[in-house]
Amino acid sequence: MKNTFTICIVLFFILKISAQQEGLTFGINGGINWTSLTGKNIDNFSNGGSSRSLTGQTIGITLDNKTSKYFGLKHEIFFTRKLMTIQIDDGINPIFASKLKRQSIDLFPASPSFYYKGLQVYAGPYVGILLNASIQRKDANGNLYTDKSFYGNGETQSNYSQKIDAGFVAGLNYELPNGINIGGKFIRGFIPLIENANTKQQWKIYNESFFVTVGYAFKAP
Repeated sequence: MKNTFTICIVLFFILKISAQQEGLTFGINGGINWTSLTGKNIDNFSNGGSSRSLTGQTIGITLDNKTSKYFGLKHEIFFTRKLMTIQIDDGINPIFASKLKRQSIDLFPASPSFYYKGLQVYAGPYVGILLNASIQRKDANGNLYTDKSFYGNGETQSNYSQKIDAGFVAGLNYELPNGINIGGKFIRGFIPLIENANTKQQWKIYNESFFVTVGYAFKAP
């Protein structure tokens, strides 16, 4: 929680400084995403290392701060819902497909950007703050249920979700003269997604997501 407040405060001051400068453009964006798992320990989490991306949703705001004709900084904050399926072998039931859900606030505090006409290319740091997470499991009778304890709390000893992710983002946008834009971005996290305190070595399983968004930029008249 302390890290969450720190990140929000840093983002607030970045946006405040940007808002005091000329060349600031505010926009809203929404779209879909596909999230997958990567890393050498996926087998420990999903049987056979199998995982399949499902379509998630995202919505957020964007601030573009052009410091010159071709260069600037991009600041973004998104609410994102990420979905995927994994294969679970619980030793009781036959191997089954389980739906994994994660909802997070994704921050892109300051991405250096290059602008050329309607085209924009950017890359920078990414921080994800997990709001909740759940996974489907089966009881001894084979009945499927949603395990919300997968998110974890201060008393959870193992197999709980990491609350903070961090990595990088790289993206591309194209904006029409009327302010409507379409874009795509790729994020890669470097923080293991699952804490497993009972193991001597933490599972190396990371987040990868690809976003497609459509938005509108509010420009000064």
